[in-house]
This record gives sequence, C-alpha cells and structure tokens, in this order.
Amino acid sequence: MESSQNKSNTSEKKCVTLESIVFNPDNKIVAVFACIPIVGLILFFVEKNDQFVRYMGAQYAILGLVVFGVSLLTFLFLLIPFINFLVGILMAICSIAMWIIIIVGAIKSYQGNRFDLPLISDWAIKLMNSI
Repeated sequence: MESSQNKSNTSEKKCVTLESIVFNPDNKIVAVFACIPIVGLILFFVEKNDQFVRYMGAQYAILGLVVFGVSLLTFLFLLIPFINFLVGILMAICSIAMWIIIIVGAIKSYQGNRFDLPLISDWAIKLMNSI
C-alpha cells in the first residue's frame, strides 16, 4: 500500500507558474547573486524552497549558456579575414548587452521585482518544472 502512495507522489508533476513565483525579502541578497550566470546555476540546484531565487537563477544560467554558445559560434567566424572585424563588434555588443541585463536584473531583484527575460523566462519555467 505504501509503495502505491510513493508512486503517486513521485508521479505528480511540479507546476511552477509566474504567478506562483513571489519575492522573499529574507533572501534579497541571494536573489541578487542569482543574477550572475554561474552563481545562478548553482543556486538553481541548491535552493529548494525559494522559487524566486530558483527562477532568477534559472533565467541567468540559461542566459549565460546562450551567450556562451553565441560566443563559440562567432569565434569560428573570427577566423575568416574580411568579416572578423564585424564579428568582433557583434561579440562586444553581445557581451555589453549581457552585462546590462545582469545589472538591471540584480537591481530589480534587490527591489523585490521579478525581471522576466523574453523567451528565456519561458525556458526557465520549463526547467523549473522539469527539475
């Protein structure tokens, strides 16, 4: 009988929505640090109780992975002689944009506001529901 209860408990899917993610003032500083992509990835797996921190961590970890992937792709184009200058400018703009997004997200998190990144916020919710 207990095994059937355990199976039903493990088969229940998590259902995290944007409405269920609320700011916890006790974890204000942790939410700010979650906006740093590597730290956000760690906090996503370590923090189990605060959905706001997990959400911010998931978003910025995904952002870091996307920017890293774009950097790897553009690095290959740096080897082509005539377009390497334009690709270098594109990489610089991408890096500056990422830093601006990180700073804005950290400020918003400190103020207690959720900062949703377009497209990435949907991926973050899917990631939170799957893990």
